[in-house]
Formats: sequence, C-alpha cells, structure tokens
Amino acid sequence: MTDVPQGYLPPPDAYQSPVAMGLDANDPLVNPLVAGINGWFNRVSGTFKRSWRSMAAIFAITYLVPNIVLTVAGAAVNFLFLSAFLREFQGTAYRSNPDTFARLGIPLIVVGLIALVAVILIYLVELAGYAAATYAVTLEAAGQRVPLGEALAYGFRRAPGLFGWQFLSGLLIVLGFVACILPGFYMVAALALVGPIYLFERTNPIGRSFSIFNNNLGRVLGRLALLLCAMIAAAVLNGFISVIGSVATGTLGNASLDLSATVASSTVSSVLGVIIQLPLTMVIFTGILLTYAEQRGAEGPVNSATLAAEL
Repeated sequence: MTDVPQGYLPPPDAYQSPVAMGLDANDPLVNPLVAGINGWFNRVSGTFKRSWRSMAAIFAITYLVPNIVLTVAGAAVNFLFLSAFLREFQGTAYRSNPDTFARLGIPLIVVGLIALVAVILIYLVELAGYAAATYAVTLEAAGQRVPLGEALAYGFRRAPGLFGWQFLSGLLIVLGFVACILPGFYMVAALALVGPIYLFERTNPIGRSFSIFNNNLGRVLGRLALLLCAMIAAAVLNGFISVIGSVATGTLGNASLDLSATVASSTVSSVLGVIIQLPLTMVIFTGILLTYAEQRGAEGPVNSATLAAEL
C-alpha cells in the first residue's frame, strides 16, 4: 500500500452526494418545487428572453394572420347581408313580406356552413401553432436551434391528434357548464394540461390532466389563476380600445350613422383585439407549458433534454 503524503486532501467534489440523473436546480423549464412561485416566474421570463422570436413568428403565422383574415372576411359578409336585409325590408312590414326571410335564409345557411368549416380549419392551424411552439421552446431550452419550418412541420403533424383530444375536452367543459356553472370552471382548470400531456406523453391526456390537477390542486390552481388574471387584463384593455375606437370614429351611441361606418369601426376594433391577443397567447402558452414541466419534475427526475427527447 502506497503511503499517502501528509497534508493531502481529496478534492472537494469527493464529498458531494451524487446527483440523481435529470435533476437540475437551474433547468430552464423544470422548476424545482423548493423554488416556488418565484422560480416559476423566473422560468417564464427566461423562456420569453430565449424563445420570444420563435413564439412570435409561430403564433403570428398560425394565430394572428388567420384570425385577422377571418375577422375581415366576416365583417365583409356581415356588411353584404345586412345591406341586403335592409334593402328588402326598407319601407315594408315583416308580416307583409314573410318570403323575404326564405329568400335570405338559403344563402345564410350556406354562409353559416362555410363559416363553420373555416372556424374548424383555423382552430386546426392554431393547434398546429401550439404544437410547433412547444417543439421550438422545448428544444431551444435544451440548447438546440430550431428552424421555423421544422417546428411548423412538427406542429401540423401533431395537430389532428391534438384537435381530437381538445374536442373531447371541450365537450366535457360544455357538459360541466350545462350541469352547473361551478363544474364547468372545474373542467376548464382540470383539463388545462391536456395539450402538453398529449404532446409529451401521448397516453390518456384527459385522465392524466385530471390526476395532476387533483393531486397538486393548490400549486396548479395558483399558476392557472395567474394566467386568468392576464386574460382578464387583456379583456379589459381590449374593451378600452373598442370604446376609444368608437369614440374616435363617432359611432358610440350614434344610431344615425350608415351601415358601412358602423361595420368598419367594429372591424378595426376586432382586428386590434386580435393583435392584443398575440402576446397574451404567448403568455398563456408559456405558463401552461412550464406548469406541466414543474409537475413532471415533482413526479420524478426530468429536465429539458428529457422533455425534448420525448417530443
């Protein structure tokens, strides 16, 4: 046996306890429970600093542009049909001209069906954006560069499956509100994590979302309440902008204005509302993703690289 020289000390890391694989107190996505709400906020801000360009580009393509197009197209159709309606009924009584509704009803049904198809397609595009943003943000947190086209291709591949699960979640939420208001709000909160669970785990997202929510009620509900406050603030801001726009155009409380001015004012307000929703969409997306990552970290060792590999 070789004698150890006097005064020799082992390196400091010889005394450190082994760290479980996947645990990282500084992980950019997974917030340790000991860090609490401050750690969650820090990761939300860190995600914005790191990936705001990717999120803004993805949501501008998949949310902002389609909804502006839908708003403008809807306003144009609304203007055309209201103009036709007013021409038909100007100077006539409803009871004396009942066939007018039948003549207007056929195109209205066609337009309604077209609008329904358009809304479903736009919702599919929005879900593709949600999946694409999840892909981009997670891989960037793991230190990888993600081209925009690659993220969008991933998003559109996963959009149909995500649509199916979100449709089922929507039915449960509707049933909750039909049964009573309080169960509806519970459904909204309990199903908030269906999206990331489907993208990362692919197994029973509705059951898993209920399980995570019920087992971590205070923590998850607290994060969701903060996101709800952001939504309320955006809605108030949108309302102020709508009122300001009406005042600026003179349409507020002025029944004597022609139809074109009224429709134009409401269209501009609606477009501004859609634009305001873009940063709100980014905030809500980030908050939901990091809430899910935090719960995954509470269940076992996981980090950004693990989550990126699951995608």
